[in-house]
Amino acid sequence: MPSPQSFGGGSGGRDSDDDDEDGPSEDRESWFAGGERSGISIQNPDRARGVPGGNMVRDLLRRAAEAGPPPVAMGSEHRANVFTGGGHTLGSDEVPSTFIPDPDAEENDGTEETAIRHLTFWRDGFTVEDGDLMRYDDPNNEQILAEINSGRAPPSILNVLPGQPVELRVAKHTDEDYVAPKRTGFSGSGNRLGAPVPGGDSSQASGSSMPGSFPSSSSPAPSSEGARESISTKFEVDQSKPTTSIQIRLADGTRMVCRMNLTHTVLDIRNFINASRPENLTRPYSIGTTFPNRTLDNNTQTVESAGLLNSVIVQRWV
Repeated sequence: MPSPQSFGGGSGGRDSDDDDEDGPSEDRESWFAGGERSGISIQNPDRARGVPGGNMVRDLLRRAAEAGPPPVAMGSEHRANVFTGGGHTLGSDEVPSTFIPDPDAEENDGTEETAIRHLTFWRDGFTVEDGDLMRYDDPNNEQILAEINSGRAPPSILNVLPGQPVELRVAKHTDEDYVAPKRTGFSGSGNRLGAPVPGGDSSQASGSSMPGSFPSSSSPAPSSEGARESISTKFEVDQSKPTTSIQIRLADGTRMVCRMNLTHTVLDIRNFINASRPENLTRPYSIGTTFPNRTLDNNTQTVESAGLLNSVIVQRWV
């Protein structure tokens, strides 16, 4: 399991040690008002009852407060705006060009890049990045918090490789209930032009439309929308059935998170990519997992059978 090497206080919340006092101070402060023979007890509304989630959450917030904000790289703001790096010498017919490495380049010691993850505590649970709410009263979630507090965070929760170092940044919103962001379904279309087989009848091509295919030069361009069949890439997530989050890293460096049922297929993942990047319909690519490296070439395989629960999928140009 990856080991969080540092805790950092996140933004968007009050100081982490506002409610970290132990003992009776966690209860609301009581005031008394009245006359000689009667009176009423009034609780101070500004005093919190304690941190939701119990001692485990309190310890994590305290550690984040003690760690302070993330460190700033020394001298990064004073870095000179000049060219640095390696280069090639000018070659000739007799002498080939050679590569000259950057003498100031840092040596790669083979260590994994430190991943930065954001842990947010709410009144009714906690979230990692933009994932779903994990409630405090769920025993499985209590175990997750215990593992994070002990420095052995589950890779599937933090979406990192086993053994990869993690910097965990904590945000405190324990005075707010979690509100799920509005998720909107996506839609898009793709068209396959021409016959599926060279020399085939163009009338058969409309029945073989599929996303990500290329136009055929042997077939004439369609004259109307009726000559082409639109491929809908919209699918709906059934919240009553098991779901999972899949992180998709596009070839252009963009990262997206797709929420899917376990019965969705590899083709649905491709359709999700094509809908978000319509230009992918005219350029071949492959998708696959990162650990271990495995190409997903069976479009009918389901998310569950392909072992893609809480996985990372990478798009690569072919």
